Amino acid sequence: MRTRVYIDGFNLYYGAVKGTSFKWLDLVELARKVLPPGHNIERVKYFTARVAGAFDPGAPARQQVYLSALQTLPEVEIHFGNFLAKTAWRPLANLPVAGNQINSPVPVTLPAGNHTVTGPQNQILPVGSYPPPGRKAKRRYKPPKPLPDPVITEVHIMEEKGSDVNLASHLLNDAWKGLFDVAVVISNDTDLVAPIRMVTIEQQKVVFVVCPGRWQASPKLQAVASHVRHIRTAMLRVAQLPSPIPGTTISKPRTW
Repeated sequence: MRTRVYIDGFNLYYGAVKGTSFKWLDLVELARKVLPPGHNIERVKYFTARVAGAFDPGAPARQQVYLSALQTLPEVEIHFGNFLAKTAWRPLANLPVAGNQINSPVPVTLPAGNHTVTGPQNQILPVGSYPPPGRKAKRRYKPPKPLPDPVITEVHIMEEKGSDVNLASHLLNDAWKGLFDVAVVISNDTDLVAPIRMVTIEQQKVVFVVCPGRWQASPKLQAVASHVRHIRTAMLRVAQLPSPIPGTTISKPRTW
């Protein structure tokens, strides 16, 4: 069966490979491991954005090495969105800095607990504590409803823009052109529900939704997919590119 694979790069990274030793991922081989036999993978479209180096100056260079490695695979196409770094003012829901100094005109330290914030509403500011090393953090605090007069703070926002739209556009365009019998969408982004539904229902084509291994597959995606698969650690382990890439000087970054 003619098969095309559509990969949400950041969704795959954060859901399956971040913090692992499997970042040097062969996307074509990964697709083969996810799918049952009988699929001819004609194209793998990888949707990503060039990362900024605001927090990790070495990240752009490492990413470029990986992109260069992917470009040696004849089935792979890389499509770029944009990576947006900015600051914005947002309502404060939680301040997990108990026992740590807060930068203010007068340095202060808040113990864990609830603290009344001066103002007309006398709001409660919940201050959590970080878990000890080796222990998982509890589910973060969520207020039952937005406060009428919340404390606000300026935060850094790092957003990847455009990849989900690009993926949806290519999926629909390729389906309408009849370029595949089976599509594989590697993402757990519910923004893709509508285009997947169009392909499965209106075009009567098979779509595998592949969920990165750390997450549960979205029920909304499961409802529109023909089949649902999960990326397992064993698949990542065997779907690694060689280092160096044969015939090139491209090698896996040492710090990965």
